[in-house]
Amino acid sequence: MRHRHGRSVVPKIVWVTLPLALYAAFAAIAAWRNKTPSRMALNVQTSLLLLSYLLCTAGLGIFWVANQQLPVFDWHYLFGYATVLLVAVHLSFNLPLVVRFLRRPKTDKPPSRSTRRAVGLWLGVAVAVLGAFLLGMRHGKSELVVEWPAGAPTERGPVQAIEKYHEYSSHSRGGVFARAPSVDWGPAPPPFKRYPHGETIELPAPEHGGSALADALEGPHTHAPLDRARLGNILFHTSGITSERAGFQLRASPSSGALFPTEIYALVRQVADVPSGIYHYDPEHHRITSLSSELPTGGEIIEAPITFVLTSIFRRTGIKYRDRAYRYAVADMGHLLENLRIASHAAGWHAQPLRRFDESRIDRALGIDGIEESTLAVVPLGLVERSSSGEARFAYPEMPKEHSTIGVTWMAHVATSLRLQETPEPESNGIALPAGTRAGKPALDVIATRRSERRFTDGHVKLEDLAGLLADAVQPPILSDAVRIHLVVNRVEGLERGVYRYQAHELSLTQKVDASNKAQSAALAQEVIGNAAVVFVLAGDRRAMFGRDGARGYRHTFLEVGMIGERILLGAVARGLGGCPVGAFYDDDAAALIGVDPAREWVVHFAALGLAAG
Repeated sequence: MRHRHGRSVVPKIVWVTLPLALYAAFAAIAAWRNKTPSRMALNVQTSLLLLSYLLCTAGLGIFWVANQQLPVFDWHYLFGYATVLLVAVHLSFNLPLVVRFLRRPKTDKPPSRSTRRAVGLWLGVAVAVLGAFLLGMRHGKSELVVEWPAGAPTERGPVQAIEKYHEYSSHSRGGVFARAPSVDWGPAPPPFKRYPHGETIELPAPEHGGSALADALEGPHTHAPLDRARLGNILFHTSGITSERAGFQLRASPSSGALFPTEIYALVRQVADVPSGIYHYDPEHHRITSLSSELPTGGEIIEAPITFVLTSIFRRTGIKYRDRAYRYAVADMGHLLENLRIASHAAGWHAQPLRRFDESRIDRALGIDGIEESTLAVVPLGLVERSSSGEARFAYPEMPKEHSTIGVTWMAHVATSLRLQETPEPESNGIALPAGTRAGKPALDVIATRRSERRFTDGHVKLEDLAGLLADAVQPPILSDAVRIHLVVNRVEGLERGVYRYQAHELSLTQKVDASNKAQSAALAQEVIGNAAVVFVLAGDRRAMFGRDGARGYRHTFLEVGMIGERILLGAVARGLGGCPVGAFYDDDAAALIGVDPAREWVVHFAALGLAAG
């Protein structure tokens, strides 16, 4: 499959270079008329252009970083403020000179030899810059070609595609200079998907409180009939708008860059006050919109009173994270998926994501294209999926040979198409952890009040809180048992600093070292990781990830990681702690941080934990 550059970069280049082009035209016309600007004039004019570009760069940087809600004293802010300050100082010293120059009497004189040399030099520089730009756009051009026929999961095609995708989308310190973007992501899609012609059903205001988080994690402890109010409560605590900040409407589940690529559809079969059919959830107005009165036939998903279908609009994530979009989109959905499970359990209904389903059939039923937006998870309420033991292997769809509008992201999605049970992880010997504190706060309150904390105090996390959080986070595998949990411990009562591996409710010390600086460096120098009391580093065991399941295991690993990550964040809030998910890191540095071989384990997610600074 081949993916090529798009063209949306051209209008941006035109607008950015327009002032320079106009000035170059002015200078060329002046030279043609034997009125070549003097050295002083060129100095003043180009200085004004430079200052204008610096102000635009600094201003845009401050604006966009502010909209990304990074800390006030982040590097981007500091450089932006410093640039604005230096421009102001420069203007204060040189503005009188500029004014005097503009008021000077005009004189005609032929260009000097030095002027001609300067013009030739600048033309040479312009040609060199243009050549470097064109070379940069060609160098590293994405030409991933991974094609496979339809067949059994033993065939290597989809797995090789995922291996190539993961390598291609991995960060490294030198990689940013060696690869150009592979896809024209274009402008950002709308943050909310709307169906203006569909009939809407308003949902009641959400309720909070209810069962404790620890109880909701275990499963439903009560049972109540499904009605419109309970449906609305589940949807709100899965992906409803819980607060607004800096122009962003933040949801119940976190999302990388606050981009929220996930859409929720409901296949309603038996819900009081809601006619059967297919619906789309509108979190902006907390309502559902009817798309069709006909449910898809065949398959066990329609046996449930209601089935939630979670799709991803990949372009929402791709406009910022480019070829790493699939990683972020699937992990984001994992966060949301865990909220859906917990909120459903709190409402008295069992929620079990299906391992196997036909994405193309569901996409067609929802009326989505399966490329820009496609199904990633299916969750029926009230059903426990039938055992797959003894069943035949499942075939992968043949990789389409036509070009895709979202490049390698689509290839990764197509390649992940089936999933079965994995081999359990063997027990290990290490530091036995206590049972830990119980997450006693109401689950829905915890979801509604959760926010990502990026600033921590120097306080220590109690070992009992960490143990309880880990016990809650590591539930029996839901979609994948390929996830491995490592911890960088900086400040935990009763534990020495170092890197640990967690399994069977034990911690094994793998590196006795202060790794806080190394962790921060691996996570693109983000201070939230360096200042955390504990850093969770979640990795995927490649053998377990692919196993009998082939490439579909990659998708389920990221979904499982997102679900575990959400349990960590919610468990932190329930225990009065702060947490923050982090998906950006240097993959090779992250592997070195926890001491794993990338040929065996892929690091896929970071999460910071500590005492919130307030």
